[in-house]
Amino acid sequence: MTTRREPIFRMRGGSKSFSGNCVVDGVNLEIFANEIIGIAGENGAGKSTTLKMIAGIHPPNTGEMELFGKPFKPVRYTQAVEAGISMVFQEQALIPSLCVYENVFLSLESNFTNRLAIVDRHAMIAHTERHMKDLGLAHIDPRRRTRDYAFHDRQMIEIAKAFALAEYFHVDHPIILLDEPTAAIGEREVALLFESIRRFRARASFVLITHRLSEYIELCDRIYVFKDGRNVGEFAGERISEQNLHMAMVGRVRDEEYFKEKRQRNVTEAPIALSVKGLGGENVKSVSLDVRKGEIVGLGGLVGCGKEAVGRAVVGFDPFPAAGTVEVNGKVLPVRARGKAAIANGVGFVPKERKTEGIVPYMSVEANISLASLPLVSRLTGIISAARERSLAEKHVNGLRIRCSGPTQLCQFLSGGNQQKVVLAKWLARGVQILVLDNPTRGVDVGAKEEIYAVLRDLTDQGAAILLISDDLLELIGLANRILVMRGGEIQFERDAPANDKPTEQELVRHMV
Repeated sequence: MTTRREPIFRMRGGSKSFSGNCVVDGVNLEIFANEIIGIAGENGAGKSTTLKMIAGIHPPNTGEMELFGKPFKPVRYTQAVEAGISMVFQEQALIPSLCVYENVFLSLESNFTNRLAIVDRHAMIAHTERHMKDLGLAHIDPRRRTRDYAFHDRQMIEIAKAFALAEYFHVDHPIILLDEPTAAIGEREVALLFESIRRFRARASFVLITHRLSEYIELCDRIYVFKDGRNVGEFAGERISEQNLHMAMVGRVRDEEYFKEKRQRNVTEAPIALSVKGLGGENVKSVSLDVRKGEIVGLGGLVGCGKEAVGRAVVGFDPFPAAGTVEVNGKVLPVRARGKAAIANGVGFVPKERKTEGIVPYMSVEANISLASLPLVSRLTGIISAARERSLAEKHVNGLRIRCSGPTQLCQFLSGGNQQKVVLAKWLARGVQILVLDNPTRGVDVGAKEEIYAVLRDLTDQGAAILLISDDLLELIGLANRILVMRGGEIQFERDAPANDKPTEQELVRHMV
């Protein structure tokens, strides 16, 4: 008779509500030793909240949890960490001004003191350095300030921290929760991360949330699918396929026109809306490009190639390359106060790091949406009209299908993808005619991506010009009229991408490396 393998973690009937809004409803979940499981679902399905319930950040309102066969009821994150559960958050939880080793052992300094109560920094550095080397991150110096590292390196620091803490608390088999760990790192870093996860699964279990279905398929042994806060499916082995996952997540077969390519317009004769000439500085070398009205120009390349700096230069988001010129409808934008001038001339910007650069988390959905359009919702006296603001917000909440309890809900309680929709709604409300999008679907599920892609096609139908900066090659290929590939701060390759003649991923990658 075969003995049934027992899980090391179990949740039964876990539920969580915020302000009367049920986010997770009766979830059942098991984690086994040496296993990599995934939790898939659309934005607002309850994925991240479930991880935070496990991690003690949002204790369940109802339900039970067990860890290593014993009741598990953490009421704060530190209790979960001490019990063997660590979490790598979707939005970085590092303090930029601290050194790397200080972030790794933050709040645990008292455990590294000597008899004179002096913190042994050398021991903290040595522990951190060893874990960085184990993860193939020897280039990260524990002594340097965390802010000195690029976004993708800071993400890897968080992952290394999870491993270090598990060992420090003498947990034989830790559980590491990964909430969108690959959302803002390049293919090379993703490969390194996945290699590390496979190597460490011999002494740890992992729970992964990602919005890239291919990553679930590549990495996971089992996948739970959530919809509207509930388990709606569990897949393992041969049943794990993109079609099965997509069908369970959104209730429909993935449409062949995922990127709405048939709606792509021929704009070769359209007027130029945005022109960048000789852009230089900030590791960018003499970059020039044009975007026509009704056109989507894709800008791709590996992490650190300079594509994000080009986007910042267009919208005046400091720091940005100052050499060269940026013209909007024939008008040169000044270097000084370029951000203000860009907005005044109808340019909008959807940044990569939405929580710190795109929204104000502690303001409501309606306040965030109206933030760039205050004159439209204000009376002659300069006082904001609550009715106008509400009307404007409801229009875009409905149009973009932003999942919230209402326009007055605080943005901090929205899922990452819905926060991104709020950022997009902010500029749609202003009626901008030029949009610079830096990874606009980062952390957005497949169903919401389709909705955003449809919105972008609507905008181009209305004559909007879009500069799309993306790490997602399929997104660039599917959406763009033209694709520019950067390497080493320069444009190395340009390719027309009409609907009937799209390039392959392989063709673009050849020019990236």
